[in-house]
Amino acid sequence: MMKNILVIRYGTIGDSIFASAFYRELKCAVKNSKIDILVDKLAEETMQFCPYIDEIYLIQGKYKKIFEYLKLFKKYDTVYFLKNDSFFTKVARLANVRNRIGFDVKRNKFLTVKIPYNEDRHEIDCYLDLLKMSGIQVSNFNTEVWLSPISINKINNLYDFKSHKNVLVHAYSRFEQKNWLDKYWCEIIQYLCNEYDAQIFLCGSSKDTIKYKNILNNLENINIIDTSGRLSVNESLALVKNMDLVLGIDSGIIHVAAALDIPSILLHGPT
Repeated sequence: MMKNILVIRYGTIGDSIFASAFYRELKCAVKNSKIDILVDKLAEETMQFCPYIDEIYLIQGKYKKIFEYLKLFKKYDTVYFLKNDSFFTKVARLANVRNRIGFDVKRNKFLTVKIPYNEDRHEIDCYLDLLKMSGIQVSNFNTEVWLSPISINKINNLYDFKSHKNVLVHAYSRFEQKNWLDKYWCEIIQYLCNEYDAQIFLCGSSKDTIKYKNILNNLENINIIDTSGRLSVNESLALVKNMDLVLGIDSGIIHVAAALDIPSILLHGPT
């Protein structure tokens, strides 16, 4: 019987959204168990309002903090590795965690349960395989997003969503090969504004603000609101909830839209 469970999954917003089905199904199966997560800052901001998690621990370096991690891991009888990580699998072994469950890849060493990892399957399915191989029945594959009431109120006070059709565009990734050409985004935005009188929102990090200037400079008299670098993670999630349509490259925002059941179009590049 698993009583104290730690789940490790740091990474992007999208990775955290994919893991939401895992957390829900795990909590449903072990209602009386304590479920904590070990994540990085971005994942923490995405997961902070998740009702299936008891406590969130932040990753703050690795080898320099090894004794702190050992102390933490000793609290748990089970660790799930949704993120392949040789360092943390070693820590779990040194801490004598009884159940160490993860994918059968080179980076994961000293696991007690190794599950085949298939890169051709969706990441959500791979995560849920870890539960199935642990004897946990999975009944719901849907992802979830959890919004802060404060973020919802702030976004509703900042913007008027009632006067237009609202379309969110997320044009850029930190991986350049995922990006589409700016001139095509300009054509799409122009079309949506001309044909549907759409109000366009641009989103992304502060690094994207400079990139968006090229799009903005090529569009005149268009109703565009650039939110890049101006909203927190949870505020960005609340913004998505108000959209009629989301357009974007393969990124966390498009997966948020899917979790919130917002109509969306995802453009896949060579990745």
